[in-house]
Amino acid sequence: MADQAGDSPSENKYTHSFETEPPYETREYKFTYPSIMEAQIRKLKHGLENWREIILEAKRVFVWEKQWHPTAIIGGSTILFTFLWLLEPSILTVFSVFGLVLTIFDYLIPSIGGSMFKPEMWTARKEQEYEEFCTNVILYKARLELSWARFYKMKSTNRKMYFLLITITLSALAWIGCTFNNLFLSYVLVTFLLLFPGMEHNGAIRKWSEYISTYFMELMRQTKSKADQEKND
Repeated sequence: MADQAGDSPSENKYTHSFETEPPYETREYKFTYPSIMEAQIRKLKHGLENWREIILEAKRVFVWEKQWHPTAIIGGSTILFTFLWLLEPSILTVFSVFGLVLTIFDYLIPSIGGSMFKPEMWTARKEQEYEEFCTNVILYKARLELSWARFYKMKSTNRKMYFLLITITLSALAWIGCTFNNLFLSYVLVTFLLLFPGMEHNGAIRKWSEYISTYFMELMRQTKSKADQEKND
C-alpha cells in the first residue's frame, strides 16, 4: 500500500528536520548561581559601570593576552618601587598619595568617561566579557570565604594540624621579615599580586597548588608512618 501511494516506508519513517535547531557551536549555556551571588554580581556591575571600559582593557593585560604583558607588569612595578626607593617616603605618605590618586580618578572618570567612551562603542561582546569579569570576582570572593571557613574549622576538627600550620607560617614570616628589607618584600608581594591573574588564567597556580598539596600530603603520611612505627617498637 505504501508503494501504491508513491511513498516508501523508508522515506516517511523520519520526518523531523534538524535545520530548525541551531548548530551545537552556537548554543549558549548559562550557569545559574544562588540568588545572593546574583545580587552581588548585579551590585558589582552597577558599581563599576563607569569603569567598565578601563576594566576590560586592564583585564586583557593582567591575563596576559599578549606575550609582552607580563614583562610590562613587572617593568611597571619595578619602576614604581624604584621611585619609592629613591624618594624614601613614609608609609603614611605612600598611602595618602595612593588614596589621593584613586580619589582623583574616581572623580574624573565619570565626568570624562562619556566623552572618551561613546555608548555605541559598547558591544554585546564587551557586555558579556564585563559580566564574566564581575562573576569571576564574586566567585573568587566566595572561594576565599570558603577556604577561610575550612581552615578555621580545622581548629576544632584537627587542632594539631591547625597549630602546626599556624606555627610554621608565622615563624617563616617572622624570619623573612627579619632577613629581607621591607621595601623589597612589598615589591615582591605587589608584583606577585599583579601577576596572579595571569598565572591563574594560564594554569600555573593550579599546578603549584597541586605540587604543594602533594608534598604536604606525602610529608603527613611519612610523619604518621614514623609515629606508628615508634609506637609498635
